[in-house]
Amino acid sequence: MEHLLSPLDSILVILPALAANGSPVLLRYKGTPIDRGVRLPDGRPLLGPGKTWEGLIIGFLYGSVIAFLLSALTCSPLIFYAGVLASLGALLGDILGAFIKRRLGLARGAPAPVLDQLDFYSGVLYLLYVAHIVLDPRIILGFAPIIIILHRATNVAAHRLRLKPVPW
Repeated sequence: MEHLLSPLDSILVILPALAANGSPVLLRYKGTPIDRGVRLPDGRPLLGPGKTWEGLIIGFLYGSVIAFLLSALTCSPLIFYAGVLASLGALLGDILGAFIKRRLGLARGAPAPVLDQLDFYSGVLYLLYVAHIVLDPRIILGFAPIIIILHRATNVAAHRLRLKPVPW
């Protein structure tokens, strides 16, 4: 059964994904690399040391807590379910983005305009689609430029707070 979310519900489902995507930086890139240092035949890392199990877990937990709170406020179990999926989708999309950057030969921390900003958002949309949860198309399109701006602003702030080595 497909669930087409209202514009407000669509926004509420995206918010946990934003929290999930932004919270791993609080660990300051410390942790156990997901790829365990594996290199592919091209000699490049699978993902690199910036994608850690601890970051994945904290991102998922932060996103899930936000999803729970929004679900409780709206009395909507669907907001919780979709928010948790969106959080996972954001993290998986970010991991896929790292994989693509490594295949392109970009080092950890190197800028990849658009990919850096929209990899996690694409993961959100894809995982929700697979789960038959469809966000309002106006919100999908409207949030893309907002996410690009938010991503840039939060990364600059994280850099100034010395949470990130680069401002992108």
